[in-house]
Amino acid sequence: MEIVDNLKPINTLKQALDIVQGVSSPGKMPVPAYNLPIDKCRTGRKLRVMKDKKGRITVCSNCYAGKGNYKRYEKNILPALYRRLEAINNPRWVDAFVYILTHQKQILKHKVFRWHDSGDIQSPDHLDKIVQIARRTPRIKHWLPTKEARDIKNYPGPVPGNLVIRLSGTFVDGPPPDYINTSVATSDVDKVTCLASLPKEHPKKQIGCQSCRECWDATVKNVAYFNH
Repeated sequence: MEIVDNLKPINTLKQALDIVQGVSSPGKMPVPAYNLPIDKCRTGRKLRVMKDKKGRITVCSNCYAGKGNYKRYEKNILPALYRRLEAINNPRWVDAFVYILTHQKQILKHKVFRWHDSGDIQSPDHLDKIVQIARRTPRIKHWLPTKEARDIKNYPGPVPGNLVIRLSGTFVDGPPPDYINTSVATSDVDKVTCLASLPKEHPKKQIGCQSCRECWDATVKNVAYFNH
């Protein structure tokens, strides 16, 4: 991938998007998000093939980013995801994301952003860049779901209050992990708190996030999603 000229000032949304190699458009989200290839999930790729002694499957074993439209259009999607992965090393990546988050209309309207609707934190340095972006965009609420417990628990500096990091549980129907904010996947519809994740036939099924912001709310300690 050709790195965008790092000496150019960032003056347009197109230029910023070129630097980070674009953002994603998840159907349930009110705003654009950001994704990376699941094959580069450091913990997730191990969990995809793991079971515990009770035979429970992990939340990554049936990852939605490995099927559906991701699979159907992977010839187009995968190259874009790998370009985004490489772009993290661009010295202007943080500046470009700050520009996007302070200029993109839907983000400005809803004032929220989700990191990694597929993929995960790549390194402690990657996490630090996300923290820098959150710190420089205090009016935007950031939600960062992750399996990378070591990175977030060993992060040396304070995390800004507008960045909610949710450590995901390991097993379907398993307990939430030991962390401030968490999420779990459950096969029991009565335990689901994210109504947008319910199956289509469920009477309480919600189409997209709508006005719900629990994932971005640090006072909500755990969010439970239906395991598809």
